[in-house]
Amino acid sequence: MRKEGRLYSKKHLWVSLDGSKATIGITDFLQKKLGTIMFLNLPDVGDKLSVGEAFGDIESKKTVMDLEAPISGTVTRVNGNLLDRPDEINVKPYESWFVEIEMSFVPEDLEDEKAYQTHISRPWMQDHD
Repeated sequence: MRKEGRLYSKKHLWVSLDGSKATIGITDFLQKKLGTIMFLNLPDVGDKLSVGEAFGDIESKKTVMDLEAPISGTVTRVNGNLLDRPDEINVKPYESWFVEIEMSFVPEDLEDEKAYQTHISRPWMQDHD
């Protein structure tokens, strides 16, 4: 299991790994597709995240979307600033982390930066709003 750096899920969440800890947020690609973000619902400290299960939701002017956990673990910190200012995600998506977790499982299908950029550059990804 990789212990350092940023990985990306097919659902357009980023995971920044730092030893046994990880922070999770959404990619620039997704925040652009969502448009202005108006509301964010996040888990509480101590909640358990499981790969593929919803751990919160994000609401924009266009839609409401479940946030699906890209990795498993226990929430150790929640970014409360984003609850008051969710539009910060539109300005700084890679600094606007949602939660920090103590990791228990990282799936093999997460992509590195190069693979993710290739994935989102495909024509059908560009047309999908």
